[in-house]
Amino acid sequence: MDKHFRVFLKNLCVVLALAVFAPAAASAAPDPLLTDQWALADPAAIGAPEAWTQSTGAGVLVAVLDTGIQLDHPDLAANVWTNPREVPGNGRDDDANGIVDDIHGANMIRGSADVADDHGHGTHVAGIIAARQGNGVGGSGLASDAKILPVKVLDATMGGTTDVLAAGMRYAVDMGAKILNVSVNSNTATTAVKSAVRYAGEHGAIVVASAGNNGRNIDLLPSYPASLSDPAILSVAAATNGGLLWDLSNSGLLSVDLAAPGQQIVSTALGSGYQSRTGTSAAAPFVAGSLALLSAARPDLPLSALRNVIVDTTRRSGLLSSLLGGGRVDVGTAMHRALAGRPWKTVAAAADTTAPTLRLRSKSTTRTGARVRLTWNATGVAAVTSWRVSLDGKVIKTVRGDSAGISRRIARSGRHAWRVVGFDANQAKVISARRAFQTKRPR
Repeated sequence: MDKHFRVFLKNLCVVLALAVFAPAAASAAPDPLLTDQWALADPAAIGAPEAWTQSTGAGVLVAVLDTGIQLDHPDLAANVWTNPREVPGNGRDDDANGIVDDIHGANMIRGSADVADDHGHGTHVAGIIAARQGNGVGGSGLASDAKILPVKVLDATMGGTTDVLAAGMRYAVDMGAKILNVSVNSNTATTAVKSAVRYAGEHGAIVVASAGNNGRNIDLLPSYPASLSDPAILSVAAATNGGLLWDLSNSGLLSVDLAAPGQQIVSTALGSGYQSRTGTSAAAPFVAGSLALLSAARPDLPLSALRNVIVDTTRRSGLLSSLLGGGRVDVGTAMHRALAGRPWKTVAAAADTTAPTLRLRSKSTTRTGARVRLTWNATGVAAVTSWRVSLDGKVIKTVRGDSAGISRRIARSGRHAWRVVGFDANQAKVISARRAFQTKRPR
């Protein structure tokens, strides 16, 4: 066995006072379990309702490196990432990333596209980040319009290896994720994991890592990747609903950046249900979700800057400040800091989300002959069944309504323009948008 191939501790989300909820049917009242989600329902907990007036995380991709997720869970299915560079079911590795047909993520253990959760841990984590809000089903995630990229790095026993985790982090970054939730802990730091974290940071990503559930000071007895000093790591302890450090949460003035809710957290579960879990694995996704909210509100800022905003605006108390580098996450205050000097939407304006929106993204300048990638994010367009993509006035492709990207090699120098039009089942136009870019020959 290679010296860098070590088994992870099964030291993830400790389940306390486990409560399983049956799948909730759609109802007139939105999110019937939201009242059970104290970290979200209570404005004084982490300031979620305040942050929601400005952002729901739309357009942000969050990778969940865990046991996989239940792809068809009614509170998650709409927010599962779809790989725009893969053709479903053709048995080919269209995007040449080493995984065949990775339409909704990758299983790094098997090197396959099977991201089905065979434990439940990853499904719970994913729901904390991005369960749908206002759909009359179950509960809500913190960033309810963000997209989830499942990367399976743990098996049914919650076991895994550092090499697999490192490969998963690189895969997530290469697929475009700037926020990586890693609710995984090991006593060993390997070259592979250190290198993967560094790779994430070099590509503008933040790795949100659970501090671990050993009740120890990880400045003295490290837990990885949380204890790594790399600036791409954001390490999270678990707080109780009383604002104190949870008894079994790891701590450390140098190694743990902040705390987030981690006690009796209700979220999505296998079997399309819901359950309550406790631990730092439940705390980390609240911070990942907070980053998603801020990133959607300030897409012009790098994740490293938003990381600093979150840490700088934590609620500090004497006890927490003596145990951690920061206090409890406060995404409401962080949102005010991130939007300082910019207009703050009123509650009335924020509630008006019925108007459809379509935003296109691609590099504004690239070299002639390069492949240019266009992605788009749309809200309020449930009626769209297909997207028609044009380049310089010529239709180049029509894709399904759940698609969100395309790429083309541009041979001619000069100015170019994308146009994307969404159509409903009757081929009536729903929405359209344009984006210009320029190609230049290398000098």
